[in-house]
Amino acid sequence: MIRAIAILGPTASGKSRLAMRLSPRVGAEILSVDSRQAYRRLDIGTAKPTADERRAVPHHLIDILDLAEKSNADSFARLAHAAIRDVASRGRLPLLVGGSGLYFRAITEGFFDIDLETSKRISFAESLRGVPNDVLRARLERDDPGSASRIHRNDRYRMTRALEVFALTGKPLSAHVSAQRPDPMRQEIHYIKIGLRLPRAKLHDRIAERTRGMFERGWVGEVERLLTDGVTPELPGMKTLGYPQVIANVRGEARFEETVLRVLELTRQYAKRQMTWFKKEPMVHWLEADSPTLLESVEELVARQGSG
Repeated sequence: MIRAIAILGPTASGKSRLAMRLSPRVGAEILSVDSRQAYRRLDIGTAKPTADERRAVPHHLIDILDLAEKSNADSFARLAHAAIRDVASRGRLPLLVGGSGLYFRAITEGFFDIDLETSKRISFAESLRGVPNDVLRARLERDDPGSASRIHRNDRYRMTRALEVFALTGKPLSAHVSAQRPDPMRQEIHYIKIGLRLPRAKLHDRIAERTRGMFERGWVGEVERLLTDGVTPELPGMKTLGYPQVIANVRGEARFEETVLRVLELTRQYAKRQMTWFKKEPMVHWLEADSPTLLESVEELVARQGSG
């Protein structure tokens, strides 16, 4: 059995800071579970660890994609599993750190996939166009209560997917998932999941401090260099959080302070979605991110879980 630690939580909650302090004390190497940090050349706007930090503690799964490549949770999960086994084979502790809930879910549980006819999927999607979320929710609770218990009532995409599977197969999505054969490769990894949380006001303050710090460190200049080098805004990597807004500023389409405020707003919305996702993650040990004894609490938890 491979033992791994996962530090989860919203952006700016202090996950990376905790990981850097924890790693030397437990003999860990860091695996970034961040779909944005996977892209090369996006450094400042993704809060990527510095060169000094990466020298101090080995980091994995950073700078693995070109800007033209589309980020894919399934392929990322395969790379993560290889990295987990590589780190563990050297007697080190894999420490997963990041706020990309979908990527973490892909690593720990994998993806359920079912082959549905494309034309039928298109027709079904058209049939739901304009249908209010509360109507979709009522249908989901009727047809697939198992999925309804896991899917947030405002998550239209996942509600539609579950309804689609029921309509086109006659079987609830939850039943398909339950029948899926467990992946032994995933079962042999035990994750100690640590979640960081903060009161909303404190989290918003941290988001503001970090976002303004990114601009002070030269985020606009980073984007200017990319555009000068011929990188186009249409590339998948350039569509990550904040970059389209900074591009608009560089092009003179938005004033600087407007850009900062818009990025702040989008980041706060992203943090809210992250917490909504992680609250549904099972077996997470939630800790206060601003606790003065946070590091000691995590060390104690890791030691207790390791001996249990």
